[in-house]
Amino acid sequence: MIDKNGKLFGKINLIDLLIILVIIAAAALFATKAFTPAQETANTDTDTVRVQFFSSKVPVGTAEAIEIGSPAFEDTTNVQFGKVVAVESEPAYTYLVDSDGNPVRTEVAYNYAVSVTVELEGNLTDSGLYVGGRLYGVGASFTMHFGKSTIYASVSGVSAAE
Repeated sequence: MIDKNGKLFGKINLIDLLIILVIIAAAALFATKAFTPAQETANTDTDTVRVQFFSSKVPVGTAEAIEIGSPAFEDTTNVQFGKVVAVESEPAYTYLVDSDGNPVRTEVAYNYAVSVTVELEGNLTDSGLYVGGRLYGVGASFTMHFGKSTIYASVSGVSAAE
């Protein structure tokens, strides 16, 4: 099995084999930590929570299809975010520079800036909001489904429902 040069099956050095095994073990540990959902805190009591999502550039038809009462869920993990309770939209805009070098606010054609508020049962802690065993906080961005509409949105606010 090991020849006089210290090679396994005459092909690979034992030290090289050990280094490869350590790298594989480290990669497996990293993958396990990176892709395992955050564990829900010991406090399993849930409260009614409101989460605001914001997207600065949503096509007009997509924005208009978001309806109050529609179910909301995250695309990647299929975590349920309750139901839509409010939708606000306004024309999207960007800033361009005029010939004098001054910024000018300009509407983005056929797009809206959209804010969607959902209400759900979750565990709101000092670390953020636990929903479906996952931790969400302000600034998190992902693809969200609101009924028939799908948009890439960021969490812009989390609060206890009133």
